[in-house]
Amino acid sequence: MNGLSRRTAGGKGAGMRHADHSFRAGMRRLGPAGAGHDPVVAANQLNHAAAAGHAEAQHNLSLLYLNGAAARSPAGIWLGEARHAGTRALANAALLFPDGVDLAADPVRAFGLAKAAAEQGLACGQANLGMMYARGLGCAQDFAAASEWYARAAEQGDAAGALGLGILKEHGLGIAADPKDAARLYEQSALAGNDMATTALALLHLEGKGVVRDEALAVRLLGGPAAAGNAFAQYQLGLLLLDGRGITRNPARAGIWLRRAAAQGHAGASARLADIDPEN
Repeated sequence: MNGLSRRTAGGKGAGMRHADHSFRAGMRRLGPAGAGHDPVVAANQLNHAAAAGHAEAQHNLSLLYLNGAAARSPAGIWLGEARHAGTRALANAALLFPDGVDLAADPVRAFGLAKAAAEQGLACGQANLGMMYARGLGCAQDFAAASEWYARAAEQGDAAGALGLGILKEHGLGIAADPKDAARLYEQSALAGNDMATTALALLHLEGKGVVRDEALAVRLLGGPAAAGNAFAQYQLGLLLLDGRGITRNPARAGIWLRRAAAQGHAGASARLADIDPEN
């Protein structure tokens, strides 16, 4: 949802102004936890806007259905308690909230909405559709289609689109392998603030794949994402510090980064910590 450009179909007639109002109302329902947080109501409001051709509503509704959402309002807490309080409490809950307050994931519906937003030219919607094709979410996996939509997003400067296309080009998925162009795309995405792209570019420099091999540059590139909390970057930086690649060997600092990655569930970091410090 970062960097969304205002893009709606059919100009700003009365119908589209109403759709825009529904879109904004729906997004407010997805705001911070509180009395107003209600994914079901949000979905209904976004649906009204999406049906009118509002591209941002289509995109955000796609994201909502892709993952599903649980209400974080007091009503959501009360309903959760009602489920364990017996038949009477459940009957009261059904009367007050016939549609519930949680939204179930629906990848097929998410895909249709993503396609609608992408076809209107919304860059973040195109990147989202590329991701769904690449992962086979709500559709058959199709790397060629993924590369097409990622490319359209990247051409508009979308960081996620550039990252996705870079991954496909690096590994030759649905498109001819081209590590040099993958590095260019990673750099484009990294300059737009995408930590995963920065990490991917660092790994290319570690291997000398499509770029000049430069371990010291890889260390510098990994520093930002690692500090920002990216577990994979923390793991890689820990390994480089442990092995003294591109930086003076420092097992103590390596342990710090590996523990931070392990705390986020990175299995490789946990395994390496067990190797270097079996007692912890």
